[in-house]
Amino acid sequence: MNTKLALPLVVAGSVLLSGCFDDDDDPTNTSVRVVHASSDAPAVNVRLNDDTVVSGADFKQAAVLTPAAGSSTIAVDGILPGGDTATVIEADAALRFDTSYDVIAVGKVGDETIEPLILTDDGSRESSDSVRLRVAHLSPDAQAAAAGPVDVYVTAFGEELPAEATFTFSFKESVGPLEVPAGEYQIRVTPAGAETVVYDSGNVPLPAGADLLIGAVDNTVSGESPVSLLAIDGDAVTEILDANTGAGIRAVHNSADVGPVDIYVNGTPGVDTAAVVGLEFPETVPAAPATGQYVVLEAGENQIVVTASGGTAAAIDETLSLALGDISTVIAAGTAADSSIQAIVVPDDNRSIATAAKLRVIHGAFEAQVVDVYLLPTAEGGAAATEINNAEPALDNFEFGDSSGYLQVPEGDYVVFITTTDGSELLKTGSITLSAGGVYTAIARVAPEDGDNVAGLTLLDDFVIE
Repeated sequence: MNTKLALPLVVAGSVLLSGCFDDDDDPTNTSVRVVHASSDAPAVNVRLNDDTVVSGADFKQAAVLTPAAGSSTIAVDGILPGGDTATVIEADAALRFDTSYDVIAVGKVGDETIEPLILTDDGSRESSDSVRLRVAHLSPDAQAAAAGPVDVYVTAFGEELPAEATFTFSFKESVGPLEVPAGEYQIRVTPAGAETVVYDSGNVPLPAGADLLIGAVDNTVSGESPVSLLAIDGDAVTEILDANTGAGIRAVHNSADVGPVDIYVNGTPGVDTAAVVGLEFPETVPAAPATGQYVVLEAGENQIVVTASGGTAAAIDETLSLALGDISTVIAAGTAADSSIQAIVVPDDNRSIATAAKLRVIHGAFEAQVVDVYLLPTAEGGAAATEINNAEPALDNFEFGDSSGYLQVPEGDYVVFITTTDGSELLKTGSITLSAGGVYTAIARVAPEDGDNVAGLTLLDDFVIE
């Protein structure tokens, strides 16, 4: 289905290119790079003259296309839940053979400010050994946080912040090309006229001959900085997070027959003080964590030890290798009866998408090794009227320890069923509301013995728990 919407969603990049272009070395060809820099937009397909040339391009991806110079029609289709698409841009373009083009999605779908930003480049440079930079402000979050333009300082790594900025610009403005010698650099951003650094790249090596488009985009990873930088070289994109981003974890007690536990982070039981004391099944740390709430850690090796409360014997001893910006959910699962206590570690992605709810289900119930999971729209009359009947499971043969990944679901009210693979019902929830733009995580576990269900769900992120 291809539905036309009056929403100015725009482009992205990927690497699935069709054969509709002339040879790349043909001097009559031009270069069009498409960049997805809209932080709340879904993945898109890009069509050139009705041929799909980029498929499933997501935020922070880029692709370089080489169509023949002259008139072309470029269209962009946003990918909606279920695979439907919405044609959101369709325009004729006159492309010169001696000019390169960057077509960049900027703004946001949620507030209807998304639009294409088109930059042109003739490729001229003074030295083939220099580092050639063009810099674009693509972050509405940074514009809002600074309440206006920002100052950008490009210095040698470790140099004090100078009195004057290298340049100042606002959202949708660009600067360059700038040419600097190869070396180790540091890029810092402050609100215009202020000294408070809101972004610090740390050490950024720039090699001789590099020709980069640097885009400041909304930070959707973690940390307090409103932006991260994309260093775009051809179709290769490297994200440079704020050097102070750190990493983060959250913990879930998901083992029904284990009593309260203590959690040590980079500490030794019996020697150091526990970071968390007396965590009960099915509690979480932070308590009932909303999206973006984590225990902040340094990037690198972090040891997590779980003991019975007040004890010193490790039921779980897991070392996590966390890169800058990594965020993860750590689930203590298994049963004491089967000596199966273990950590399920699942990376998180909290980027909000304006056109869909993002739902993730994690199987953390050791007692039911393989299940089927159904997500059904709430029937008229509410959850009590909703039944599986002949519906197909959303997750078939879902095994203990597995994660569904983030599924894009249309907003609405749903009932979740969990059954054995032969159809015996383990859980039927009440009606659950999923909103477009929301991020939701549900962890399957055993239900308390006083309930009607055998299984239960621990709900994290944007779920409203009543």
